[in-house]
Amino acid sequence: MLESYVTPLLMSYVNKYIKNLKPSDLQLSLWGGDVVLSKLDLKLDVLEQELKLPFTFMSGHIHELRIHVPWTKLGSEPVVITINTMECILKLRDGAQVSGLSFLPLYDRSRTDQIFS
Repeated sequence: MLESYVTPLLMSYVNKYIKNLKPSDLQLSLWGGDVVLSKLDLKLDVLEQELKLPFTFMSGHIHELRIHVPWTKLGSEPVVITINTMECILKLRDGAQVSGLSFLPLYDRSRTDQIFS
């Protein structure tokens, strides 16, 4: 019963970045608080618009996306999103210059409090 309310809410967020996602693709365990999505294709145009990198996305896939929702402690514990194996193939944009461009590490595995902007 609660699943019929939760699924559209989750879909509204995830559907922005994932192609051809259907509510039936969600495997929802309300007691465990996990949503598991497998073998996902990314919306490449949305990623390019959001990230504004000097690259064109040729393809993008996620093997598994897990969303953990602590239903009984929503006010005190975070919602955790875990991506297990994401593969993106990129191509340098025509006319893009990368000389002198340095990429800082976006993720440090030793930190668990990172927020990406």
